[in-house]
Amino acid sequence: MAVGNILRSFAVMLFVIAIAMIAPMLLSLLENQAATGAYVYGAVAAALCGGGAYAASLGKRPPTSFRGALIIILLWWAVIPVFAAIPFMGEGLTFTDAYFEAVSALTTTGAWLSNEAAFASHARALWRAELSWLGGLASLAIAAAIFIRPAFIGIDTLLPPYSRGDRGSHLRPLRNAVVSFVGVYSIMTVAAFSLIALAGAPTLEAIILAMTTVSSSGFIPNSEGLSAYPTAVLLPIFVFTVLGGVNFILIARVMKGERERLRDIETGAYFLIVLWAALLFWVTAGAGDVDLLIPQLFNAASLVTTNGYLIGEAPPLLVALVTAIIGAAAISTAGGFKVLRWLVIMRRANEEIQRLINPSAIFGERQVANELGVWIHFLVFTFTLSGLLLAVTLAGHNFELAAAAATAALSNAGPLIGLASGGAEGYAVFESPLRWLLLAGMILGRLEAAVALALINRAFWRW
Repeated sequence: MAVGNILRSFAVMLFVIAIAMIAPMLLSLLENQAATGAYVYGAVAAALCGGGAYAASLGKRPPTSFRGALIIILLWWAVIPVFAAIPFMGEGLTFTDAYFEAVSALTTTGAWLSNEAAFASHARALWRAELSWLGGLASLAIAAAIFIRPAFIGIDTLLPPYSRGDRGSHLRPLRNAVVSFVGVYSIMTVAAFSLIALAGAPTLEAIILAMTTVSSSGFIPNSEGLSAYPTAVLLPIFVFTVLGGVNFILIARVMKGERERLRDIETGAYFLIVLWAALLFWVTAGAGDVDLLIPQLFNAASLVTTNGYLIGEAPPLLVALVTAIIGAAAISTAGGFKVLRWLVIMRRANEEIQRLINPSAIFGERQVANELGVWIHFLVFTFTLSGLLLAVTLAGHNFELAAAAATAALSNAGPLIGLASGGAEGYAVFESPLRWLLLAGMILGRLEAAVALALINRAFWRW
């Protein structure tokens, strides 16, 4: 295993976190907040540890194997939040609570212990937004470089060149994906900020809304939610919420003018799911009143992309949970099961139904060739969801709250908990052991099931 490459990648991650702390540090300093020292300490700690990891990585570095790439991914989702949690600890949170907040932000889950505390200060809200933005970029790069392969998603789609590997190294494609996406991702964020600010949102809140909207984290930096902003703000938020669930390869190619390479079966299915969900929400809200349709279209896009914020009349809890589980495109900032996997499952179901109807017919070659990874993911996703639901229920919480929390954690759609009875107070209602289980669910929601199974296999960790 290329330990040097793993250490160098870890060092780069730490340097990024240290640099990201500068903005909330300065904002905290301007507002004379006591937490300023925590940002300074966190930035210094991340930079020093990053420098140590970089120094230890010097020397010959052979190509990174697939196992090494997976360890790097695990370091990002599980270890980097330790450093990201330092500013939260400076605000008086315990390590468990601070780590929960950091993982929630970095995985773009938006599962805050207390919704009011999440935006109690501008620096705190900005730090959460930055972590969400970085987590969204990481989700895009990891999916495009590692997890978009047919072995994981079971179907061919828009494939970037770096998803096929490069000279036997699985680290180089990951690095190339970040470099390729960061420009387009930043342009989208700036565009979102400009439109949200022009629509009437305060500048700092517009920055936070832009970062969290394109990263599908569902974080609204105001205790009154979206109702605190002018109605015009909802339009750019809706547009970039929808774009957050689109295949990012498609967005990048459109922005780069590569219009001849835009074939994507996933995008059409994604839009149809949003429209279907909006119609279903509209029916449950009292079909017949056209004025209710637009808010439900907004809610449908928010839930499919796992943002989780809602306007108007909220849909029934069960319908909302199923919608969030569906998820959006495979290479997007959204969580959930992903549209491509549902396409594989539906194709398989159609083939089996046809065989039942015509058992003697000859159908030729199967349409679905690489489906094992999809079924593994389906099984692990289902068993994990069931386990989380059972654990929260056995801890004494009502079934609605347990179902909402389990689904929200695994689908990275934290605000969903607000729809359940007793969920308005945030995730602080759960005891510390349950928070660690929900933390594992958030991280698993950003990992492939096959990867999760490999991580608990002793053979995976043998050198």
